[in-house]
Amino acid sequence: MEDTNGNTSTLGERLRRLRNERGWSQAQLATKLAIHQKQVSGYERGIHVPQTELLIRIAETFNVSLDHLAYADRDDTNHAGIADRELLEKLQALDQLPDTDRTIVKAVLDTYITKHAIQQLTEDPAA
Repeated sequence: MEDTNGNTSTLGERLRRLRNERGWSQAQLATKLAIHQKQVSGYERGIHVPQTELLIRIAETFNVSLDHLAYADRDDTNHAGIADRELLEKLQALDQLPDTDRTIVKAVLDTYITKHAIQQLTEDPAA
């Protein structure tokens, strides 16, 4: 991943950027990960590298792939196999909303997905 100057970012820089994009302090992220704030600081400064289990928790917390988190040179434009560019951009914009707003949008999406699944189950295959 490159910054605006074309420089490749480190894991710590990507971690800091993701945290800042969500408006979280190091202490808030530490709480979400069940670790100490000093560990977050050490990861962001490149002093320490998280173990695999923690990398997985970090990726889940930020809802990004491990590739996106761990590798600067990986193209992360196809998040979770989403091929629809417009949908991906909308999901990325939604990710910036406050937690309560994201929860509402997720509930609406769940409703439509469930509705579609029920329709698929109840359709007459002979029709």
